Amino acid sequence: MSTKRTNSPISAQDKKTLFGVIFLHGLNDMHSTALPTVIPMLAKSISLTMSQAGFLNALFGLTNIFGQPMFGFIADKLRRPWFAVWGPLLSVIGASLLPLAPSYGTAFIFVGMMSVGTSLFHPQGTGRCGAAAGGNALAFYLSLFQASGSFGSAVGPIYVVFMISMLGKPLFPIAVIPAVALICLYLWRHMEARTEDEIREMSARPRQHFFENLRYLISKVGWIVSITSVRDAVFQSIKIFLPTLLITRGSSIAMGGMTLFAATLSATLAGVAGGKLADVIGDERVLFGALAISPVFLIVGLHDSSPLCLISLMVGFAFLQASTPVTTAMAQRRCPDSRSMVSSLSNGVSWGIANLFVTPVGVIADIVGLQATLNVVAFLPWIVTILYTGRRLLKK
Repeated sequence: MSTKRTNSPISAQDKKTLFGVIFLHGLNDMHSTALPTVIPMLAKSISLTMSQAGFLNALFGLTNIFGQPMFGFIADKLRRPWFAVWGPLLSVIGASLLPLAPSYGTAFIFVGMMSVGTSLFHPQGTGRCGAAAGGNALAFYLSLFQASGSFGSAVGPIYVVFMISMLGKPLFPIAVIPAVALICLYLWRHMEARTEDEIREMSARPRQHFFENLRYLISKVGWIVSITSVRDAVFQSIKIFLPTLLITRGSSIAMGGMTLFAATLSATLAGVAGGKLADVIGDERVLFGALAISPVFLIVGLHDSSPLCLISLMVGFAFLQASTPVTTAMAQRRCPDSRSMVSSLSNGVSWGIANLFVTPVGVIADIVGLQATLNVVAFLPWIVTILYTGRRLLKK
C-alpha cells in the first residue's frame, strides 16, 4: 500500500507548466463539447439526420480510443510540449468552424479536427502535469487538471450558444481562433521542455516500438485500466440515463438537467478532495475505500426522486469519482518514463470502454426496465472491492 507522503516545494518554472496545462485542459474541453450544441444548428442548415449525428459522435469517441495511445507514445519522445499546447488550438478551430459547415462531409472534417486535437492534447497534457508536479503532490495537481476539464465541459455548451448569439456564426471563428492562437503562443514560450530527470528516465529503458511499449505498459498498469473502466462505466451509464429516469417519474427536463449538473459538479469537487487526500494517506486507501462506499449512496439515490435521495446520489457520484486523479497518479508512478502513453490508457482508453458499455446498458434497460438496470450497474464497484479484498486475504 502507498505510504504517507509530504509535499515538497515546486519550482516557479514547474508551476508555469502546471497551470499552463491545467488552463489548456479547460480551454480544450470547453470547445470539444460543442458537438451536441451544434447538432440542432446543422440539422437546420444541412439537414443533418440523427444517424449522421450519431456517426459524428462515434468518430469523436473512436479517434480518442485509438488515437490517444499512439499520440501518447509519440509525446513521450518529445522534448517540447507540442501536442499539449497546439492540440487545443486544433480543437478550437474545428469547433469554431463546425456551425458554418456547408455539408456533411465538411462537418465530418471539422469534427475530425476536434477529435484529433483532443487526442493530441490529453496524453501529453496529463503527462506534463504529472512530470511538473513531481511525486509528492502528484494526485492533487492531477485532480486540478481533471477538474479544469470537467469545468470546461460543463460550461462549453453555454459558451458556444452565447458566443454565436452575440457574434453570429461567421464572426465566431474570426474572433475566437486568433485569440486562442495568441494564448497558445504565449504558453508555448513559457512552458518548459523536459527536465534533466525526465530525460534520464527516458534513457533508462531501451527504445521500444509502439506495440512493445504497449505490452509493457499493460503488464504494469493493466489492472488499473480495468478498475478505471469499471468505475467510469458506472459513472457514464448512470449519468447518461439519469435524466430519462427522472422524467419517467414525472420530473421536468429542467430538473433532469439540474440534477445532472449537480452530479457532475459533486464528482469534480470530490476528485480534487480525493487527489489531496491520496497524497496524504496513500493512493490505494482512497481508491478502494471510495469505490467500496459509493454503491451504498448510489442505490439509495436511485430509489426515488425525493430531495434526500437526490442528495444521496450526489454523494454516491462524489465517492465514485474521488479516485479519478488517483488512478492516473498510480499509473504515472509505475511508469514515469511513459507518462503520456500510460495516461492515455488510464484515461482515454478506459473512458472509451466506459462509453461502449453504455450501449448494452440501454439494450438491457429496454428489456427489464431502466430502474432495475441502473440498480445493478450501481453495484458494479463492489466487484473491484471483492477482488481487492480477496487479493489482500491471499497475501496474508
